[in-house]
Amino acid sequence: TYKCIGRDPDECAEGSDDCHIDALCQNTPKSYNCICKPGYKGDGKQCEDMDECENDYNGGCVHECINIPGNYRCTCYDGFMLAHDGHNCQDVDECADNNGGCQQVCVNTMGSYECQCTDGFFLSDNQHTCIHRSDDGMNCMNKAHGCAHICREAPGKGGVSCECRPGFELAKNQKDCTLTCNYGNGGCQHTCDDTDTGPVCGCHQKYALHSDSKTCIETCAVNNGGCDRTCKDTATGVRCSCPVGFTLQPDGKTCKDIDECQENNGGCDHFCRNTVGSFECSCQKGHKLLTDERTCQDIDECSFERTCDHICVNYPGIVCVLVLLLRSPMERWRKRHSS
Repeated sequence: TYKCIGRDPDECAEGSDDCHIDALCQNTPKSYNCICKPGYKGDGKQCEDMDECENDYNGGCVHECINIPGNYRCTCYDGFMLAHDGHNCQDVDECADNNGGCQQVCVNTMGSYECQCTDGFFLSDNQHTCIHRSDDGMNCMNKAHGCAHICREAPGKGGVSCECRPGFELAKNQKDCTLTCNYGNGGCQHTCDDTDTGPVCGCHQKYALHSDSKTCIETCAVNNGGCDRTCKDTATGVRCSCPVGFTLQPDGKTCKDIDECQENNGGCDHFCRNTVGSFECSCQKGHKLLTDERTCQDIDECSFERTCDHICVNYPGIVCVLVLLLRSPMERWRKRHSS
């Protein structure tokens, strides 16, 4: 009798598996495995989306984290743009584009900007155009009205009433305006908290607050600070450096191998071969490399025993030269019988 051994079916290829739609089917001998796709969790038969934004790191996003099926993405507040790493947010210089729409002076700030006017003018309610001041009476056209932002005519309140732009609060003196986190993120690059004394800035985990108390700087704890090799934390951010044999590139991050052989043959007498982070010297045949690993010295082969059968004359780089002083048999006979 003969036993028929059946073919092992590939359930994954045949589509006969019962893996979840968000799982991958992996064929195995006599069976198969179901594995949830990246960004999903479960046993493979049932998979559900992982909300990366729920963790303590906010998905690594410094501003806002948006969960999407199987993945997530970071977004930034108005006045900021997403950095190349897809997580950090950097200030947008609004003044670089058409002077920010300001008629006269544009001043960029972290997360925002503001228009200013030259002497003899004040900023209009639209916060972009400038109006010529008047010296007549106590009104909004008078240069002494004292409002930090917006001035309103108010005859019943001594002539004028001050207001603030959105994101600011009117100070107790009813003239100055206090910044809040609702405007330009309070001038903070990452996190902003309103306090009685104004916005207080903080940084996402693994970033450090700059001495300006607004900017967040990289640290070596995050992806080695982006450095190829050595990373050092400083007061102004990370500082990258390279080992001997490498040079730091203009990006301040990347290390490139130095080809020492290109300059003065690396100091080698004969041959120079570049290696990653270093180089090697070697010598022509018949020479040896000295302990300085650069100088080549001729080998005196004649100093070795039994190099040549008769007389050995050393030449630079040549193994040996055999000088035969033996005469022909006839010459030897004549010499022997002439004596």
